[in-house]
Amino acid sequence: MKVNSLKKYPLIILTILLLSVLSSGCIFDNGNKTNQTKNYTQNGISFDYPGQWGIANTTVNNTIVAVADPASIDPNTGFATTVAVIQKLTLPSGSNMADIYNRNYEALFNNSSHQRISEGNITLDSLKAFENVYTLNENGIQKQQRALWIENNHTIYVILCSAKVTDFNNEKQNFDMIIYSFKIQ
Repeated sequence: MKVNSLKKYPLIILTILLLSVLSSGCIFDNGNKTNQTKNYTQNGISFDYPGQWGIANTTVNNTIVAVADPASIDPNTGFATTVAVIQKLTLPSGSNMADIYNRNYEALFNNSSHQRISEGNITLDSLKAFENVYTLNENGIQKQQRALWIENNHTIYVILCSAKVTDFNNEKQNFDMIIYSFKIQ
């Protein structure tokens, strides 16, 4: 998908982020049913994730991989509600990640179902990352999401961790495992 206008880019990112979470419900069983850690190393990235989680299918553009907790599959939708999605977007020429990030969240928070909890900066694998934590109502399910944006070599990587509001704090350790082990190769 080509984007001709930088103005349209934040809306594309927003759409991709939301569709990633919605479409990452089918989970493959890697044959490992223990609580041990698994590792994903493909497509120029690597990270650890919980051993009971699996790789989730998604057809959303720009998604490198999605991992999800099969125990969180909603019987009404068939989609996992606890998921981490990694996306890769090329930084448009003449733009910077801060501008795209700010425009994306400006558009996102104009939607009344999204409420910011916190925003800040962290360092991941020696790279500066923007962090945004917020709640939203998605198909009648109240969710909390933590999004981290990292730029390396004119490429933006987005790590989006999502769970039901009631489950989010219990998943913090799992999300932190993914986030703090994330490496760009």
